[in-house]
Amino acid sequence: MKIGFIGTGIMGFPMAKRLLEMNGDLSVYNRTPGKAKPLIEMGASLFDSPAALAKECQLVFSMVSNDSALSIISEEIRKNLPTEGIHVDCSTVSGQLTSQLEAEYAKRNRAFLHSPVLGSFPQAESGTLLLFVGGNKTASEKITPVLKAFGQTIWYFEKAERATYTKLIMNSFIAGMAMTLIQGLMLATKTGVGAKTILDILKHSAMNAQMFQTKGMSIVERNFTPRFFVENLLKDVNLMIIEAERLQSPAYIAKSAKTILENAVAMGLAKEDYIAIVKVIEQESGTIIT
Repeated sequence: MKIGFIGTGIMGFPMAKRLLEMNGDLSVYNRTPGKAKPLIEMGASLFDSPAALAKECQLVFSMVSNDSALSIISEEIRKNLPTEGIHVDCSTVSGQLTSQLEAEYAKRNRAFLHSPVLGSFPQAESGTLLLFVGGNKTASEKITPVLKAFGQTIWYFEKAERATYTKLIMNSFIAGMAMTLIQGLMLATKTGVGAKTILDILKHSAMNAQMFQTKGMSIVERNFTPRFFVENLLKDVNLMIIEAERLQSPAYIAKSAKTILENAVAMGLAKEDYIAIVKVIEQESGTIIT
């Protein structure tokens, strides 16, 4: 099966690399061609547009930044993908868009699947991401061996939008856990208890989470190397709020997270890792977490 990958950013690059290593061949497109250069050096073929790539592939993956980017590339893919071709998008976008794309592809006898992933760069690199796959069952089953290049743990949904909502819910946990972590570590610093003491106690308790440990140490060590941009988490939280309000489901924590994330962007932290929102709290409190 001829496979293509569109979008070789922080997450897209290691995912594309795994496909290239598995398949021995890969067609790639990135809006900034230089980001795909290491893949080309490894043997991938570079295309100058999503349309040109789609014409040559039976299966196209994409990992892009937002609804607008997915809408643009999917129009080119849909019109050029061979009959019965499959487009699998792994981005975090809106359920309304993925539902729309699923219907539009079906009209052309093509399949659109939404398969957002949970995990960061290390999991993408090691092939241990968690996958949520929504859409046509036959198409999903057909590409399962390929999906396992990204991770062995996969949840299937009969509609594309349900995979989308699952991802938004998971990212709302990320936002809420980050806020809880920062709130606790700040009070620990203010009271003299110390951030590392709290992280150590959490490690030995039923409340522990890997995210608390890795991001807690990132805060203590002042390491905000991006794995998941502040601006991207803000985008996802906004999507969560929109969907929750549409379905009359409360989103109190998401709305609080939105305020802090917006303040972080205003401080110039948009391209830092999302845990850099701690700088907003530190500025307000006049204290650096140590």
